[in-house]
Amino acid sequence: MTTALKDAIADLALRHGSAPKPLAEPAILRAARKLPDGMADLKGDKDYDAISIALARRLLRGDDLTARETRDGAWCLWERKAALAARPETLRPLLARLRDIRNKRAARALALSYLIGFRADRPGLSEIAGTLRDLAPVMDQPFVSLHDRYRIFDEIGGPRRVGDTALTERKSPRRILQEGGLRYEEALSGGFVEPCARRVLEAAAGDRTLQPAERLQLIELIAVKEATRSDGRRDLTFPNHKALVANALLLPYAGDGLDDPIKDRILNFLVALHGVGDPRSEPGNWSNMEQAREIAVGWLTKQALRQFLDVVGAVNPNENWKYRRRFWEAVYGAKTSNGARIIREAWVVLDQGGVAEARRRFGRNARFGQFLPGGGVQTGHSVLLLRIGKGVCAEWSYSGQCRFWDDADKAGAPKLYVDRYDAEYLRTGRRYAPALEIRHGPHTGPNAWQHKAARQITAMTGERLLPRDYML
Repeated sequence: MTTALKDAIADLALRHGSAPKPLAEPAILRAARKLPDGMADLKGDKDYDAISIALARRLLRGDDLTARETRDGAWCLWERKAALAARPETLRPLLARLRDIRNKRAARALALSYLIGFRADRPGLSEIAGTLRDLAPVMDQPFVSLHDRYRIFDEIGGPRRVGDTALTERKSPRRILQEGGLRYEEALSGGFVEPCARRVLEAAAGDRTLQPAERLQLIELIAVKEATRSDGRRDLTFPNHKALVANALLLPYAGDGLDDPIKDRILNFLVALHGVGDPRSEPGNWSNMEQAREIAVGWLTKQALRQFLDVVGAVNPNENWKYRRRFWEAVYGAKTSNGARIIREAWVVLDQGGVAEARRRFGRNARFGQFLPGGGVQTGHSVLLLRIGKGVCAEWSYSGQCRFWDDADKAGAPKLYVDRYDAEYLRTGRRYAPALEIRHGPHTGPNAWQHKAARQITAMTGERLLPRDYML
């Protein structure tokens, strides 16, 4: 019996109390050994926790390792009971042995372990990358060409090169590595890809040459898994990238200038992401991306206004609707002395007919409230809820009234971003009566309803609205 085998049995005996029976190698692994060179480089079905303990003891004793043992050691760098990279006393002799024997399969195993387990804060990462640079010539393809082109064994420069290439070619880092010949799924979705994707997202946030639709397509390709969750949402490839995703899609348009249809597509995409969602109803998910949240809320406020004006206009065309549209679009465009919009936030409540039309116009992920069943709501009816100053306004469609409450935070005031609403509650206020109720007539002249609403908004914000802006 060889010394190495005796040591392995002794190590197992110490852990389990007796020498275990050798396990028969699974048939699938035996078949893998016979595959063309390179196809059996991934780690086998072994107890790497036990192997790591045995190898750590041998490395600490100064024993030489066989080629097979160094290959096993490559899979014991991190996240094992005895992570070999965690201690210089075990990592350095392992890397030295790998350099000495220059075994092709052991070197390839180290390369794959590096790509899969890559993380900037991993202990020993720089030393492992240096060893891989030395061993690259013995690895054969695809590692030789991948390192020659992208310097993948440079722990800092590699992700940058792959990420920059992905942005230039409008491809995902995964696709770049695939086209370079990498075929191992664990490596293509492993830790090395994360900083590559991060590089693309960070660069995209400052790249003004990307067209909006192209930007959305690229970010989706890089950042989102294909499968959809049971709740209809989608998962980010790397959950810690959510702020980068939002920034890459929104920050280039901080000055606006973007058409509403592409805004709707971007909002639909973000709202459907698990862990991101709607910044109005899920603000906690946006806590570390305040600038992006401000942009998104601004877009969503305008979208809610469009949902109200466009959907009602489509469901029940009315010649008097143009007066409403002119007034509320003028109020949306008005700003306070410090540059903020008078309408701070908006939320629309729709009936079933309106819901179908809103989905058709704004996408299946568009958010809005709905009336509770049996509320006596006229078909096609909707309500636009607006945060104005410290107060709130409920603007009803058709022959409904426009109601203002002075304090949006007071109990009984209508709340935005609720999924279901009692229509009667929105009409009457019940526990907290509105400060003003306005009927929508007449539409012209000195007693027009628009003047009354404008005066109330001035009282709530201190900002004067000009009739030439809001009157037809």
